[in-house]
Amino acid sequence: MRKIILSIMLLVIAASYSQTLTGKVPGVNISKPYSMNDSIIRVVYSKPRLNFTKKPAVYINGTLMKKMNLFSINPNGIESINVEKGEIEIDNIKYHEKIFIKTKDNYNFSPIPVISLNNLKAKYLSSLKGSVIFQIDNEQVASDYDEYLVNEKNILKIIVEDFENKKEKLKLHFIKIILKTEENIKKANNRIRGDKEASVN
Repeated sequence: MRKIILSIMLLVIAASYSQTLTGKVPGVNISKPYSMNDSIIRVVYSKPRLNFTKKPAVYINGTLMKKMNLFSINPNGIESINVEKGEIEIDNIKYHEKIFIKTKDNYNFSPIPVISLNNLKAKYLSSLKGSVIFQIDNEQVASDYDEYLVNEKNILKIIVEDFENKKEKLKLHFIKIILKTEENIKKANNRIRGDKEASVN
């Protein structure tokens, strides 16, 4: 089911972002294969994958979930996913298609406990000061953090990495949200000894 969700997401956001710049940039030939003999440094401009400039209207058991992050839904509780192409406008918000997700009968859904990224920060990381950049499973989120929603119950852990460059007067906090997937759980259980993790209720 995880592969199904990933496939749906690739179709949904394919028109919304570009991972690499196509064509030519002065001094850079994107189409040429990399080699140890390269004499120039290639510059590739990319956009964050989680940037819903063209967003779908996501319905879960018939309820519209505004700006829901599909990656945060527990795939084990999903029975079916259907996609309807075609633009639609709801409450003055334009969506380029509709995604209908039905959960399994025995899945405890009432509804999915979503939370905005900024509220997540306030709840678990209230001591952080300054600018933050959110990442979900290593993908940067380039949406409004007040409106971007995630399934709080499907978060495995939150990692905070601080970055500071005094000369450039830069101070950032990278907030990495790791979701509950089999792969992430396996990696977390095999973490290097000495890592310090704290649980916040």
